[in-house]
Amino acid sequence: MPRWKTLGRRAALASSVCILAIASAKSEESSFAQIERGRYLAVAGDCVSCHTAPGGKPFSGGFGVETPFGTIYSSNITPDPDTGIGRWTDEQFYKALHDGVSANGDPL
Repeated sequence: MPRWKTLGRRAALASSVCILAIASAKSEESSFAQIERGRYLAVAGDCVSCHTAPGGKPFSGGFGVETPFGTIYSSNITPDPDTGIGRWTDEQFYKALHDGVSANGDPL
């Protein structure tokens, strides 16, 4: 199997774990247990490795991954409501994870 396909599958799996981690801690009403679960998932999925550009803020995106069809840049998965995913609904998280669709309907 080509290396880029293997990397793509690993990236998709890691992204799923990262989105789950952020989703579990996104609500202002999150309990301590939910926040700790999100922290655990973010560490387990090593979300910071793909969602943090060199010298950038953790999870703020901008990390470039070279592929045969161009550079793909990671998204901001912080809970910031303006630049991150802080306003996403549970349904939007689900669609991102399962269908590869962003909150605005664009492909991820």
